[in-house]
Amino acid sequence: MSDDKKSPTYNHTEIHHKIEASPKAPGIKAAFRFNHASSPWVRGISSGLSSSLPILIGILFDHLQYGLIASIGGFTYLYTKDEPYAQRAVKLFLALLGVTLCFTLGSLFADVAWIKTILFGVIGAVSVYIFGALKIPGPSAMFFVLSFAVSTSIPAPNLQSVFLHAGLVFLGGALSWCISMSGWLINPRGPETAAVAKAYRQLASFVGSLGTESFHAEQHKTVVELRAAETAMKQAKINRKKSSFAHRLFLLNQKAEGLFIFVMAAANDFNPAVSKKAQAVIETFASEMATLKKHKKIRDVREEIEELSIKEELRTLLLDVNDVLQMKELKETEYIQFSQGSVKTRLKAAFHKRSYVLKNALRYGIIMIIAAAVAYTTNIPRSYWIPLTCAGVMLGATVRATVQRGIQRSVGTILGILIGTGILMLEPTGIVIALIVFVLQSTIEIVIVKNYALGTLFITPNALLIAESGHPDKAISYFTSARVIDIVIGSVIGVVGTVLVFKRASSLRLPYLLGDVIRKEGQFLEMLSTEQDEERIKQERNKLQGELVNLRALYDNVIGEYSKTAVKLEGLWPAVVATQQLGYMLLASYEGYKLSETEKRELKETFAQLAAAAEQKRAPKLSSVPTLKHYPIIQGEIVALYESLQVEI
Repeated sequence: MSDDKKSPTYNHTEIHHKIEASPKAPGIKAAFRFNHASSPWVRGISSGLSSSLPILIGILFDHLQYGLIASIGGFTYLYTKDEPYAQRAVKLFLALLGVTLCFTLGSLFADVAWIKTILFGVIGAVSVYIFGALKIPGPSAMFFVLSFAVSTSIPAPNLQSVFLHAGLVFLGGALSWCISMSGWLINPRGPETAAVAKAYRQLASFVGSLGTESFHAEQHKTVVELRAAETAMKQAKINRKKSSFAHRLFLLNQKAEGLFIFVMAAANDFNPAVSKKAQAVIETFASEMATLKKHKKIRDVREEIEELSIKEELRTLLLDVNDVLQMKELKETEYIQFSQGSVKTRLKAAFHKRSYVLKNALRYGIIMIIAAAVAYTTNIPRSYWIPLTCAGVMLGATVRATVQRGIQRSVGTILGILIGTGILMLEPTGIVIALIVFVLQSTIEIVIVKNYALGTLFITPNALLIAESGHPDKAISYFTSARVIDIVIGSVIGVVGTVLVFKRASSLRLPYLLGDVIRKEGQFLEMLSTEQDEERIKQERNKLQGELVNLRALYDNVIGEYSKTAVKLEGLWPAVVATQQLGYMLLASYEGYKLSETEKRELKETFAQLAAAAEQKRAPKLSSVPTLKHYPIIQGEIVALYESLQVEI
């Protein structure tokens, strides 16, 4: 959050917002519900090119099999997200090395069943741990496992063939790296520009939600997007002294933080009419930013802002944003730099016995080993599809999501087998194979955002076409018999394993994380009243902000679990909302609080009791909340938290 001590403070009364009903986990029907997400045509076409071009090149050199092997490296493209190009270049290169390494290991140990079984678990666990600890969005372990699995079925008679095949995979991945990075030539600041525009769009929704039941949900989403925008700015490695456009983006991001803090601090002073007018202006900013380019001026809305009946401080902030968009010089304000910490620090921080990330990785690895063991003790042809299916199913964010993925994967794959069988019966050759792979892979990426089951409808024929085109005499029989069995077994193992081993993981953590966040809020409030080191305040503010985001994410996981405990813990929803509201009000503080020793002592005991009550799922053992006559807003939020904990879970 921004920290500008020259900014004015605001006198306001206690803020009251209706609490929306606890979010509910989607039912089984949601597995077949279509999302309203826009279709990613550029990503789809790029993904199709990444998989099909290596095949086409292999055909041109009269080595179809080599092209098919190289196309496996094309799955590297699927780790592309909306990160800045500087970050993307590094991430995709590491993903490329990972895919190549997994393929090499599969080729080396293709004939040693017990080593293959263990490696399925190790690859899955390590991938899930790294993606979880570093909070990297994307397919996680899926395509590392796929690369390893497929390579175990590709003959490599000697060590020279193993490294030849690995080199082909690397080259295919390098081509997908180039395709993913090609956007840099057209719009090098596109990803971070889009991130800032998205933050403003969400900020507009937040302003429009003031006084409504969706206020707290929009508040949470706004903090998430602001953090994402700030992360994008850091990942882009922007040098503001050398680039005026980069400096412009930096200022826009800074002003978004300032707007959020102002709205949080003065939320009670907004009436619906003012909120809607301010929302409309911020939405205009977001729309204009989406097309922001170097040296490009956009529509000036100064007159519209000056006509608004809003507080002068808010008017100033909106005019500042408009001036930045008009490329006018502005004086920078003090800004809290968001720091994720080094990769080594984050990997180490997630490695401890209470770590959710570590437990999730171990669970994933163990179930993968079980799936691989089942696969290699059967006589089913190409039985590696059992652990491969299991890997995809277990990437659901919650237990319910895992069950839904199992259903989606099974239904989509069985229908996909019919498509694949029809394709192979046509006996495609040469360029036709490359064209089919392009169409299938592009379609997967375009439709999977709508519905996972619809995506799997094309995943199966595409993956099997790549894996089995070198065996035309056997492919149809594999499609029509073994694949259905593999998919069903893999889905069942993934679902049953997740439900049995992990069904209460989030439920067990929620009370303790809630108590920990409450305790940290008390410590942060005390620090604001005593600490003079501004750098330390910034660091602690950033940590608290991260914990508030994690708290809501964990609650969302709880409602996605199948357990009686999860149902009971829905009673903590008001406490989760109240904790977040108090935390965000503290983060929006412009100056340190001046508290007496008596107030500090009473507050310390109060927060200790509130935290203990959350952890023990009981009502707080307090007769009253300390009176903070100079800070009624903070006292009001503490009272709201105290009242929200008056439940026995």
